[in-house]
Amino acid sequence: MAIYAKKISAEQGAWLKTYEDATGFEPLNQDELDSGEMTFVEVARQNIRWFEQFANDALLRIGNVPGQAEAMDAELDAKG
Repeated sequence: MAIYAKKISAEQGAWLKTYEDATGFEPLNQDELDSGEMTFVEVARQNIRWFEQFANDALLRIGNVPGQAEAMDAELDAKG
């Protein structure tokens, strides 16, 4: 993974690096940023939206834990 955008400030580069470190994904739309097709704010928002969707999709896939309902019932029964 890489931060390869060239037309960015040090602060913007630090944000892209933080995004990459926090998410594990290379920031999207760096070419569009360098070409002027997108502003930095647009690129940042797009990356945030993409990661939110990715995380939501993952939660939907893993959220139904086998045995979870039974475990919750057992906890409620134990509390009386």
